[in-house]
Amino acid sequence: MPPPDDDAASSRLIWRTDEILIGGLQHAAGIALVLAAWVLILEDHARPAASALLPGLLIVVLSGANQIRFRAAFEQAVALIGAWTLLAPWALGFAANDPATWAHVTLGTVAVVSAVTWLKRARMIQE
Repeated sequence: MPPPDDDAASSRLIWRTDEILIGGLQHAAGIALVLAAWVLILEDHARPAASALLPGLLIVVLSGANQIRFRAAFEQAVALIGAWTLLAPWALGFAANDPATWAHVTLGTVAVVSAVTWLKRARMIQE
């Protein structure tokens, strides 16, 4: 029986700089959505605020949990939440509110792209 490949096992446990940046960007997108919700509430825009708060909180929680132990399901959920955030201005009818629309589109795109990048990196490591 060959000895276990310690280098391969340890390389999966070491965080690389690009992985830290992707995770930080994803976490920052969630925090920015929560902050955008707070600003929108202060400006009396209830529907866009509610649309930003829940996805923001979910992205923060899922990206934090993913930092502890990577799970593809977490990233798939973040991708779906990001896609919803991206489409929410038109689905919920507040696309005319430019600041809210730009916040949703920008941060939703960041969430989707970071989740897809995580999933691609995980697939490359497994191969």
